[in-house]
Amino acid sequence: MKKRNVMILFSATVALTLAACGSKEQSSSTSSTSGTTKYASEVTHDGTPIKGGTLKYAIVSSSPFSGIFADELSSDTNDSSIGGLIDESMFDYDENRKLTNTGLASIEFDVENKTATVTLNSKDYKWSDGQPVTIDDYIFAYQAIGNKDYTGVRYDDDYKNVVGMEEYHDGKADSVSGLEKVDDYTVKIHFKEMSPSMQLAGGSVCAYIMPKHIFKDIPEAEWEKSDYVRGTKFVGLGQFKIESIVAGESVTLVPNEHYFRGVAKVDKVVMEVVSPDNIVSEMKAGNYDIATMPNSQYEAYKDLTNVTFLGSQASAYEYIGFHLGKYDKETGKNVTDPNAKMSDVNLRQAMAYALDIDAAGQNLYNGLQHSSNSIIIPFFKDVYNKDQEGFSYNPEKAKQLLDEAGYKDVDGDGIRENKDGSKLTINFAARTRDEANESLVQQYLNWWKEIGLNVQLYTGRTIELNSFYDKVQADDPEIDVFAAGWSTGYDPNPSGLFGETAQFNFERYVDAEGTAIMNKISSTESFDSAKNVEFYKEWQKYVHDKAFIFPTLVGEELTAVNKRVKYFDVNLGSKKSALYQVELTSDTGAK
Repeated sequence: MKKRNVMILFSATVALTLAACGSKEQSSSTSSTSGTTKYASEVTHDGTPIKGGTLKYAIVSSSPFSGIFADELSSDTNDSSIGGLIDESMFDYDENRKLTNTGLASIEFDVENKTATVTLNSKDYKWSDGQPVTIDDYIFAYQAIGNKDYTGVRYDDDYKNVVGMEEYHDGKADSVSGLEKVDDYTVKIHFKEMSPSMQLAGGSVCAYIMPKHIFKDIPEAEWEKSDYVRGTKFVGLGQFKIESIVAGESVTLVPNEHYFRGVAKVDKVVMEVVSPDNIVSEMKAGNYDIATMPNSQYEAYKDLTNVTFLGSQASAYEYIGFHLGKYDKETGKNVTDPNAKMSDVNLRQAMAYALDIDAAGQNLYNGLQHSSNSIIIPFFKDVYNKDQEGFSYNPEKAKQLLDEAGYKDVDGDGIRENKDGSKLTINFAARTRDEANESLVQQYLNWWKEIGLNVQLYTGRTIELNSFYDKVQADDPEIDVFAAGWSTGYDPNPSGLFGETAQFNFERYVDAEGTAIMNKISSTESFDSAKNVEFYKEWQKYVHDKAFIFPTLVGEELTAVNKRVKYFDVNLGSKKSALYQVELTSDTGAK
């Protein structure tokens, strides 16, 4: 999360706000996704909208954006926040994360015959360069991800589930037989198996679409370097198009006159990367209109009077992962190493019990973050198990687990050795974020030392976000444990993060038991909601017991909205706050 991101739709991630007490503006008390947030989810500010204007959106990050804006290739939230404005998902979704037929396309499932029929909702769609859109563009995107030269990370079991996809990927076929073109606006997709995840946003059916007329003449292995992916030549179906870019720092967008929902009301959108350490002063000065605020600085910004804060349950979590194997590029599978340094489950569980996450959430994040008992977070209220046992702070239990596993202090220096008596040093990697995160990382090291583990920070410091994920994804052999984060998207199905072929499975942990549970979650049996809940409970217990990963922080997300923004909301599935709809009430931000 996100944080590397599997799929984030911009309107659902840019804001969450807190109505100022006594304000004249109208604020809805609509509850957030989890029903636990104390902040409003929408606001209408005073003032008459002006014509045009420039909306300024802050990408709050300690790292630059990498600049891969194509949804098919991007893998972090900074890029996705920009890409979500210049491109468009095929499908809309509602407040329950279910696909609807109000977007670019409609989808109809035939569970018995294992098909999904996707139909463009208009024959008049145009790309931002004015060229017509057909179903060939959707088929092209589907096949691109299955191509052997694809350089992204999305080719996984969901794509292999399309009939003929594996044969195409292996070069045994020139096209995917299961993508049956019905006419210029309709395709019937044939699947090997049907899954309830297909009904969810970001689920098992491809929602990407690409301009075939652009990319058909560019070798796929070169797409990531292309100005059509990284630069002002980008052609999409989104609300805006790119006018200019300052690499890694800012993007200026102008309305896409061909956007199918209507032309944006503002003249421009400027998106700029702003350090978490500077965002409070920038919002106070009225320099930005919308920003997701760092929980660690809540006390510094909670009394700002020129913004309204909206709140929602975050669809993201922080976690600790253990490096337990590698990704085999030749086979396209994760391979677990039984001899990995962190292979003992008692060692992993001990490291989890050693951390006082609730204290960290209270002291560093003002109580807006707290521990999670499950890798399936409360955002997924339909399958989240509130009764799942978590890793509550228990250093004595941690010590007991280490003793039982044979990790003992044999020389009396307070530090435990390996089972064979040799020195045990655990290398821990974490990404650079804000001051609170730096404090948290140091506290992790201290807590682990208190149970007798010598855990050293890899490279001696936290690592810039993009470099961090490059190292983790490349299975850097010097990394034993890492602290990272996921933006979950809207489908809780774990296969995309923990499956045998999932490149996002950074832990590289695979076993028959976990695979069997994931298969049940993805089976037609899970169309029965009671069975679905049962299988997810089984998965949550399995992850806790195996502890190849454990969640740390989860909580509330706050977005500041400057009072010159007429209306904004953070309601899941809402289109009312899409940026093409946003209006401003003055030329400059409220101060």
